[in-house]
Amino acid sequence: MVSNQRAAPQEPPAARRSEGDRQRRRRLADAASGLVQKIERFRCVIYLSGIHGADTDQHRQECQETAEILGWDVVAVVVEKGSQHSAPPREREGMESALSRLRCGEAGAILTAWRSMISPSVDEYRETVREIEETGGFVYAKRLVSPEETDEAAP
Repeated sequence: MVSNQRAAPQEPPAARRSEGDRQRRRRLADAASGLVQKIERFRCVIYLSGIHGADTDQHRQECQETAEILGWDVVAVVVEKGSQHSAPPREREGMESALSRLRCGEAGAILTAWRSMISPSVDEYRETVREIEETGGFVYAKRLVSPEETDEAAP
């Protein structure tokens, strides 16, 4: 049987947005309405580590192309080679440099070629990502594993 009574209108659930997301959405709305002439592009730091004998320039170029595709500006490129990669992420000068750029608001993300450049240890990686997220940033890895790790995993 069909009822002729109308249900009380329901309000949509409130969206959970961070303060940074609200500011970004406000700037986009202002730009769309013509109130502002220029929108500031999202900024990132490219972080490359653990490249033993590999072509650093190739990985840097790939990350820069990814940033361009995503519409991001690159504010710094941090490259750590050799023994620095074997240290935990918090003890690396380059990682500390990238984190300080996130803390001061100069960048909003760390872009890397693959996840293991942050740390080959899953626990260290998660701890570092948690710290990055606490600053309001995030990690964007082009690939989850390096080509060498893919070759090792293959039967």
